[in-house]
Amino acid sequence: MKAFWKALSLVGVLSLIMVGLTACGNQRSTSSRSSAGYDRSVSKGLNAVTENKFDKALTYFDHALTQKPKDKKAQAYLDTQSALKDGEVQRAVTTVTAGTKIANGAKRLDTKLADLKQTTQVDLAEYRQLKQDVANQLKVTDGSYDTGIIKQCQAINWHKKPYLKKLKPAVNKLLKQANQSSSSSSSVTSSSQRSTTSTSKTVSSADHKKAEQMRHNIFEAEQGTYVWSELEKVPDTVILKAEDQSEAAGGDVGSTGNIIAKQYPNIKSYTGASSDDASTSDAKDYLNADEAKQELSALDFYNQNQGNLEITGQKELDDAWEFTWHFKDGNMGGTFTVENKGIVSVQSANGTQIETKTWR
Repeated sequence: MKAFWKALSLVGVLSLIMVGLTACGNQRSTSSRSSAGYDRSVSKGLNAVTENKFDKALTYFDHALTQKPKDKKAQAYLDTQSALKDGEVQRAVTTVTAGTKIANGAKRLDTKLADLKQTTQVDLAEYRQLKQDVANQLKVTDGSYDTGIIKQCQAINWHKKPYLKKLKPAVNKLLKQANQSSSSSSSVTSSSQRSTTSTSKTVSSADHKKAEQMRHNIFEAEQGTYVWSELEKVPDTVILKAEDQSEAAGGDVGSTGNIIAKQYPNIKSYTGASSDDASTSDAKDYLNADEAKQELSALDFYNQNQGNLEITGQKELDDAWEFTWHFKDGNMGGTFTVENKGIVSVQSANGTQIETKTWR
């Protein structure tokens, strides 16, 4: 009888062990499925961000956090994107900065958070500068608006730059105000346009000589600052008027050049925006293709491989330049992207982000 109960007890213990092992296996299986689902959601979210599909990205990250709700790194990434979408740029910078300091969580987000931190800092600088510029232009009462700022406002793609959305009412007000000013003066302008154009083309010989001398003075006073071929295109009347304004204000040749440059910005040579401060008045808002190529030197990848790669094409986007490239001694290639707001990056042909830097 004792042997019977002993055998029965052993069977019971073995049964309990088997149940326990089955439960652990199920738990590991569930955990594995949860981890796989989390990884898929994070990957899809990052791909959506790359494609600028932020609403879709937020959905994927929300789903990822249902799999691993304690991943603070993923939460920081999600909250930063959400803040940018809502136009809360300062909150986005604060959130992503804190996110880069989190030790645990998805490792694949480390680089993404670092890149996002750089981007949000540039976004914040752009937001602050535009806010100040628009506020200053709204104070203009004599119609002398800064054409560069007006063009910048007209070119804003609100879908691609949601972080500027809180400035939209002020920007629209400025554009309406500037347009009304332009319309109200159009009748006066049209009536005097012919005589003004005629005067600019038929100034006296003495005035032409005076304007030509001022061009040389401006060009020689600040060697390397001005482009002679562009100075030649400025009408004599504009040169003479700028000189009169400068003298009346007690200015010098440099002041005359700056007055002209406000109306004809191309007279100033481009010295490379790597040393530019995006908040300064003379920082260039938009780059041409050659200027954009100069900013590739901000990338370590470009500097290290410059002798072995060649740029095979270029394309102007809404607010950036894209250059295709490939290695001379291999099949690898990809794209460089130089954004006007200050970001320069390089990607491989399969979309892998290789490096991101700021050029301003």
